[in-house]
Amino acid sequence: MTGHATPRGRVWRFGNDVSGDDGIIEFAIIREGFGKAFDEDALRAMCFRRLRPEFPSEVRPGDIVVGGTNFAHHNHVEVSVAIRASGIAAVVVESCEAGFVRRALNTGLPVMICPGIAAAVADGEVIEADPAAGEVRLPSGRVLRARPFSERMVEIWRAGGVIPLLEREFAMRRAASD
Repeated sequence: MTGHATPRGRVWRFGNDVSGDDGIIEFAIIREGFGKAFDEDALRAMCFRRLRPEFPSEVRPGDIVVGGTNFAHHNHVEVSVAIRASGIAAVVVESCEAGFVRRALNTGLPVMICPGIAAAVADGEVIEADPAAGEVRLPSGRVLRARPFSERMVEIWRAGGVIPLLEREFAMRRAASD
């Protein structure tokens, strides 16, 4: 376990209907110029720059993205990789596609669906987002409820993604059978 603490960080607030492939990243550039491996530096440099040009240079490790409804629609896995590579600790949204939640978690990035979050916070405020408990603590002390992660989702998140978790589990099985 990597020991991920409950994410607590500065909010980057985005609105409704944010496209994953044509807003968070620029998928046309990726499709044309990338090889098979993820270029995390290039993804980090383009992350949210169409919507917030200052994001790539001003985001700090541990920051939290807050979004409205239909967040990250039309997205490929590169969207989650770009957000995680930028140092974002969690994404908390009004609504998004289930595929985005799954792809993000596979990379170790927790995405929480939390009704009321978009109207409850402003850019720069510090919030705490607890995927295991399904709680988002606001600066006022008020707590918004989200669907808590299942035990397996928490394991994946805390391991830093599905691959690190599976590698650890397989190593433990090999050691136990020796």
